[in-house]
Amino acid sequence: MPPRASLPRSIQLPSSIGKSPSSIPNWKPPKPHLAAYHPTTTASATASSSSSSIAQQHFIPPVSPQLPPRRKPAFNPGGFGLQSSPKPAPPPTSKFWKGKEREDQVEEIRRRDAEIRRDEERLEGRVAPEDGKEEAEACYVPPPATLHFHSPGPLPLLYSPHALPQFQIAYETWGTLSPSRDNAILLHTGLSASSHVASRGNDVASSTSSKPGWWEDFVGPGKSIDTDKFFVICTNVLGGCFGSTGPSSPYPPGDGETRWATRFPMLSIHDMTRAQFDLLDHLGIEKLYASIGSSMGGMQSLSMAYIAPERVGRVASISASGRSGLNGVGMRYAQRSVLMADPNWNRGFYYDGVPPHNGMKLARQIATITYRSGPEWEQRFGRQMISEQEAQLDENGNPDVPRLSPDFLIETYLDHQGERFCLTYDANSMIYLSKAMDLFDMTAPALTSLAKRFNAAYPDLPPFPFPTDPTSVSISSAKSSSSNGDGSKISTGAAAAAHSPEAVEQAAKETKKKLQRFIPTSKSPHLSDLSQGLQRLKDIPALVLGVQSDVLFPVEQQRELADALKLTGNPNVTYYELGGVWGHDTFLLDVQNVGGAIRGFLH
Repeated sequence: MPPRASLPRSIQLPSSIGKSPSSIPNWKPPKPHLAAYHPTTTASATASSSSSSIAQQHFIPPVSPQLPPRRKPAFNPGGFGLQSSPKPAPPPTSKFWKGKEREDQVEEIRRRDAEIRRDEERLEGRVAPEDGKEEAEACYVPPPATLHFHSPGPLPLLYSPHALPQFQIAYETWGTLSPSRDNAILLHTGLSASSHVASRGNDVASSTSSKPGWWEDFVGPGKSIDTDKFFVICTNVLGGCFGSTGPSSPYPPGDGETRWATRFPMLSIHDMTRAQFDLLDHLGIEKLYASIGSSMGGMQSLSMAYIAPERVGRVASISASGRSGLNGVGMRYAQRSVLMADPNWNRGFYYDGVPPHNGMKLARQIATITYRSGPEWEQRFGRQMISEQEAQLDENGNPDVPRLSPDFLIETYLDHQGERFCLTYDANSMIYLSKAMDLFDMTAPALTSLAKRFNAAYPDLPPFPFPTDPTSVSISSAKSSSSNGDGSKISTGAAAAAHSPEAVEQAAKETKKKLQRFIPTSKSPHLSDLSQGLQRLKDIPALVLGVQSDVLFPVEQQRELADALKLTGNPNVTYYELGGVWGHDTFLLDVQNVGGAIRGFLH
C-alpha cells in the first residue's frame, strides 16, 4: 500500500519568504482553511504587521507527542488476492460532524440499539426496561447544553515547557452551595463519560436536565450523594470531547475550523486536576468536602489531594489504583494500536475527512471486554448463537450454518457497543486520555521526577510538590510563600534539603520501620515507594473500593493503594472489597454496595 500523504503537525513557514511559491521545492498550495495563517508570498509577509498576525507570531504551541512511525508493509497485498492499492476514500463532506448526515447516522445507531436490545431481551428472557432505566454506562452523546468555564490564562503542563493557551472546561452542578461554601463535592469521570452525571442539573437546558446521567442512581435528592445536602460538581476532563478543550477543539492560531489534532500536547492526570482547581477558583470554592472518582476518576481524586491537600476534605478512589498496572497499560496500548492502524486516522488529522470508524469500533470492543468479567458473560449470554435461534431454523428444524459475522450473542453485543461508540466519541481524545492513564504513577520516584521537570520549566509559577514537601506547598500556593507548616518561610536551602537524597533516604527508612510493624494485605514490591509518594495524603480521610472480578484494575491494586495510605500513618483509611460478577463496571451498577459505601463515607 503506498504511504498516505502526510498533513503538517505544525505550521511550517516557507524557507524563503521572498521567493515565489512555484520556486520553492516541494511546495504545495495550502488547504483553504489553512490559507488564513499560512503565509506564502511577500504580500502575506508584509501583512504580518496586523494585530492578528502579531498574535499568531507570539503563539508558542505546547510540545506535541511523538507519533508511532508510519507502517511500511514488506509485501504486496495483491499477492494475497487483495487489491494492490486501496480504493480511494469517499470524498469528505464539508461538515462531517454537523448537519443532516450526522443526524442520520446517529439515528441509524439508535435504531440498531433498539433492535439489538430487543434481541438480547428475547434471548435472555428479560423484561424490557422502563424508559430511562437502561443498563448503566457512560454517556456517549454529549448533553445539548452544559455550563462552560473559560480560563483567564494558560495552563502549565507537566510534559511540555510551554503552557496550554486559554482553555475551557464543560461542567454541570447539582444542589445548592452553602453560605460557607463548605459542602462542595467534585465527581471525577472515567475515560469516556461526559459531565452529565445525573438529571435535574442547575442552570442547564430542560433537554439536558431531563436526561438520565451515567450515575443517575447514585446522585440526587436522598441518594448516596445527596444533592439536598451537597453541592455536586462534575466536569468533562481536559482532553475530552464533550465541551472541554481537547484535540478536537479549534487550534488557536487558526480560523476556528482547524483542530488541534495531534498537535495537542501530551496530558497527565495532574494537568486535568490542575484545570479543575481553576474551575473551583472561579466558583469561589476554597476547599472541597470530598473528591470522588471511579476508574480514571479515581486517579484524579488522588492527584487532586496530592497537588493541593489543603483544599480537599475527603478522598474516594473507586476501582482505580495508585499507579497504572501493566495489565491495563497493555490493554490500552492494544486499543490505541488498532485505532492508529486505521488508515482514516491519518496520524490524527481526520477532522476534514472520514474519521477512523473501524479503528474506534475495534478499540471499543477490546475495552468492553475488560469492563466486565468472564462469569458475567457466561450468565448473561452463555453460548447462545443467532444462527441457532428459532427464526434461523430451516423447514426441517435444523439450525443455520454458523456465521463468520457476529453470531454468538456476545459477538453481537460487542459489535453493538463498538458501533454506538465510534460515531459519538473523538478518537484522538481516546488516545490522549488513555495514555494519561498509563502515565499515572504516584510512587515517590515518579513524582520526584515530575516535580523536577515542572519546576525547571516553570520557575516563576507555584511549584509541583515533591513527595517530601509539607502540605503548605501546593499548586495553590505562591512560589515565595512555601512554609514549614507553622507559618515560617522555608529558605531556598531548606526547601532544597526537604527533597534532597538524604531526606528521601530518611523517608524510606521510616516507611520500612512502619512496614515492619504493619501487616499489609498487598505483596506489591512497590508498596514502600507508593507510601512515600502518598505521604501528603496522611491527614485526609480516604475511601478505597475494589472489586474482586475486575480485570482492568485488579483488586490487588486497590489493596496496594489502601495499604500504602495506611503506611503513611493515615488513621482514617476505609477499604471495601466487593464480590459480584460485574467486573470493572460494578461502580456503575451496584447501587446497594458501592452507593452504600459512599453514603457511609460522606456521612
